[in-house]
Formats: sequence, C-alpha cells, structure tokens
Amino acid sequence: MKRKTMRNLFILLFVIGAVVGYLLPGDFKDLTRKPLRADIFDVPKKMAQLDLETDYFKYSVLAGTETGSVELIRLDEKIPLHMHPKENHFVFVYKGRAKGTVGDVNAEVGPGQLVAIPAGVPHSFERVGDAPVEIILFSTPPFTPGDTVFLEKE
Repeated sequence: MKRKTMRNLFILLFVIGAVVGYLLPGDFKDLTRKPLRADIFDVPKKMAQLDLETDYFKYSVLAGTETGSVELIRLDEKIPLHMHPKENHFVFVYKGRAKGTVGDVNAEVGPGQLVAIPAGVPHSFERVGDAPVEIILFSTPPFTPGDTVFLEKE
C-alpha cells in the first residue's frame, strides 16, 4: 500500500474509534457494576446464617457495590495485627465485647460503639469474655479478605 493510503486508513480508524468510544455509555466497568437495590435486612437472622469463613472469623456479605460493602462478622477468638492497604473500615459492634488496637489507640469496645479504621492502619481485635463478638463492617472500597496483610502470626 502507498504511504498516503495507509495514513488515510489510520486516520479513518482513529476517527471511528473516537466516535464509538464517545458513544459507549460510561466505561466498561459500568457495564458489569451491580447497582445497589433497595432492601431491608434482618440482621439477627442473617447473623445466624454466616456463609463464608476465614482463618479468624465467619462472615456474610450483606450488600455491596463497586464503591463499598457491608458485611456481618462473628469473631470467636481474635484477629491478629493486620492491615488493609486500600480499604477504609467502620466497625460497628453489634454484640459482645472486644479489646483492640487501631494504630496507636488501644481500647475495649462493646455494643453500640463504632471503630473507624483508615486504609493502611494496622489493627487487631480480641474477644473479651465468653460470648462471640458480632460486628457490622462497612468498607470502602468493598471488603476483600484476600487483600488483608497480616503483620503478626498466631
């Protein structure tokens, strides 16, 4: 092919790509995103039906979108010092008591208290007493157990 013909072909393909790219709705992530749907959750019932498990706790994903999620977690013993590089967490203590460390803050928490944990801040929790600790975890972006970085071993 002649050089001028090749150049015109590339210009044409570029223009077609720009037009098609402009006409597509949003980006490709938008095509796979699950929208949040209106719902009412029975927390005590769902807390009794936790269906996922890590080495340290059982949990269920209550709701989630691309930008955040809500999980129910039952802690039977302790979660050693760890951090989440990308996730901000808000831990609402629903039942039970725990002592914990978040960065330089050490405290004992119980029902009705909320713990804020910024992304990248080391933290740990340990059950106090005989009853398991039940928490509602609000995460942004969504909680991903595989992204947890443990800083100490059990």
